[in-house]
Amino acid sequence: MTSYSFPKTKLLERVKNSFLKRYLSNRATLKYLETGFIKATDIPFVKYIGIKENEEKLSLDLKKSVCNHVETIHAAAQFTLAETESGMRLQSLFPELEQKVIPLVRDAQIKYKKPAAKKITAISFVEEDAIEKFKSQFEKKGRALLQIRVEIRDIDNVLTSEARFTWFVQARVEEA
Repeated sequence: MTSYSFPKTKLLERVKNSFLKRYLSNRATLKYLETGFIKATDIPFVKYIGIKENEEKLSLDLKKSVCNHVETIHAAAQFTLAETESGMRLQSLFPELEQKVIPLVRDAQIKYKKPAAKKITAISFVEEDAIEKFKSQFEKKGRALLQIRVEIRDIDNVLTSEARFTWFVQARVEEA
């Protein structure tokens, strides 16, 4: 597998620039392609729905733009908050891998427990032995899986949903 850097010839550089302007004009996306790193809260959709980070905690306010037909926070918005939290947790666990890997969610499961009728926050958990297994597997194969569990709670500490995300992390391969 090769990395996502583009070839250097002039013709291919023009093709790349045309492609970037047409399909990837968002600055965060361009930054990711150039540097291999993007903070989860800089992802365009995450910004669009209004996920905020305060004191290393992600939250989402109850507002009309993220509500469903019964005026509670939409399931998709809760899922996005949980997935974003899992990505932030992955980044915080392995800062030495920034710009060296391509992380992708391989599997996601979510269970909605109670309506989210107030501001919600995300809290993530990772088993210590899973971290060690990840490190060992990544060192041996250049790729590994890690499961991260996330709870979404409202400001009264009511559990509104819980999710599990399995991340596949692959080492970037530099072009020769």
